[in-house]
Amino acid sequence: MVLTVEPGIYFMPELIAQWKSQKKFLEYIDYSAIEKHIGFGGIRIEDDVLVTGSGCRVLGKPIAKTVEEIESQCSK
Repeated sequence: MVLTVEPGIYFMPELIAQWKSQKKFLEYIDYSAIEKHIGFGGIRIEDDVLVTGSGCRVLGKPIAKTVEEIESQCSK
């Protein structure tokens, strides 16, 4: 079986404003920090993963995921 793993984060201005006005998720969201990213949109990492009876492996070329890996890619 092959499946896609798609972790991501999206900054939706309308939803952020609504939640902030309703004081939702205050224990999880620092609204003053998140508002700095309004207009960024978001980012998603997609990996296609092959799952077999004996294990799994990511298909395709590995992509940068850690801060260090991304900064290294950007400095090239």
